[in-house]
Amino acid sequence: MSQKPGELRILPVSAIHPDPKNPREDMGDIDGLAHELKTIGQFDSITVYPHPELDGDYMIQGGHRRHAAALRAGLTELKCEIVPSPENAALDLYTEALSTGTNHMPLDSMGQSKSLQGMLTEGKSEAWISKNFNIPKAEVKPRARLADNPRVAQIHARGTIDLLSAAAVLDVEEETGDTSIFDGIVDDLEASHWKKDQMEVNRLIEQKKQNARRDTLRAELTEQGAVEIDSQNRYSGKWAKTEQVLDVAGHVAAGHQFDVSTPDSVDWWEKSKAAAKAKASPEEKARRENIRRLDGVLPIAQRARHKFVIDKIRDRKGIEDRNARGLLVSMIFQEARGDYETFKRQAIGEAVGLPFPELEDDQTNRAPEVEDARKRWEAEARKVALGLTLQQLSLLLAYVPVAITDRNLGKTNWYMRDSWEKENRWAPLSRWYQQLIDFAGYLPSEDEAEMIRIAQQTRENALNDVHLNTATCKNCNQEVVSDKHWAGICAECAPAIDGIEVA
Repeated sequence: MSQKPGELRILPVSAIHPDPKNPREDMGDIDGLAHELKTIGQFDSITVYPHPELDGDYMIQGGHRRHAAALRAGLTELKCEIVPSPENAALDLYTEALSTGTNHMPLDSMGQSKSLQGMLTEGKSEAWISKNFNIPKAEVKPRARLADNPRVAQIHARGTIDLLSAAAVLDVEEETGDTSIFDGIVDDLEASHWKKDQMEVNRLIEQKKQNARRDTLRAELTEQGAVEIDSQNRYSGKWAKTEQVLDVAGHVAAGHQFDVSTPDSVDWWEKSKAAAKAKASPEEKARRENIRRLDGVLPIAQRARHKFVIDKIRDRKGIEDRNARGLLVSMIFQEARGDYETFKRQAIGEAVGLPFPELEDDQTNRAPEVEDARKRWEAEARKVALGLTLQQLSLLLAYVPVAITDRNLGKTNWYMRDSWEKENRWAPLSRWYQQLIDFAGYLPSEDEAEMIRIAQQTRENALNDVHLNTATCKNCNQEVVSDKHWAGICAECAPAIDGIEVA
């Protein structure tokens, strides 16, 4: 007798099969659940559908833990709800696994990764997964990638590295094609008993990559017959770096020895033709060796720092708003440092409503009372600035560098660009004009626009043009400067059209 989909039936355990794609590896306390099934009985049915390959048998859609516990308890039958064969059994399985019900425990980290990877494979978007399972969209792919590497997944699960660091580690093998670099990084992370922040992980990655490149270069040179200089010769005073430009074979033939402190450059040493220098003291040898070591490791720090900055920039939540505000404030006040930057601090003071302390007739910038007053002013001004919005700070940061030269735009000569000197003088002002137009909604007056056009004609193929928004008046057909909300009538025609006599 055929079974009706959705019908509750008692089925033999031997006819029920786990889905081989089940992402759940940790079944939890199977012994406890088996004891409950054996002593209390089964309250909730498991969900099954007709097996796609075994006629008369069934595949589990939901209830893998109860099925495993039934086997452990030695049960021969289970209460099941038979549902139609799903259109996408794999997707339904991953959805069921990521959901939390009364009879199954939440997935472990690896199970979540496998489910997310499976959903992406089945065509679900990051946005869909994020919305349906309350996972930040930016974390969906990095979490899914952990399914391919249990070792990295375990390091992440125990809290040694965060998700972004895990993604960076997984990128190494694909980027370099060298499994030994990847394995070395993972070995170090597995051996660590402390949490590693992103910067530490980036440094470790760069260190391993640089060491591998250096070892490869050393091996290539050695294979061509070159000899690596040792510390005894390096500091003996009998060897010196050669200025001869030769290929490897030429250096080998000349008896030169190589030194690889970084994989980006090779130093060649030759026996000194001059009188032997005095042998370096132990202290001087240690100092030189430390400098040599730093030459080798500082590039690691630089590349790791670069990646840290780029990752922060790419991450929409890389820094908190208060830290972004603090960064802008720091940049604004740094721009206004120095005795000759008084006008910039005056501009800041005007913007925050705290006038910058002016000098009395008998005072100098270096007078103790002046320095104290200005330090107090900066402390108070910073506090006020930290309360400004990011939008306000962005505009202030753009304005401070040109605060004094903007005043000069009251003279036609500052618009002119009939020499390289004037062109260079105009460059920051043109950027400032464009920033005001593009980002602050500034609309230049017709007089300003006319002066900008005249100045652009003073130099052939001029750089640093200001791109004005222009439109043609529907009434008089003259071209005027406009904004995106312009109604189509110039200021001269508008009063006349409105019935107001124009003088």
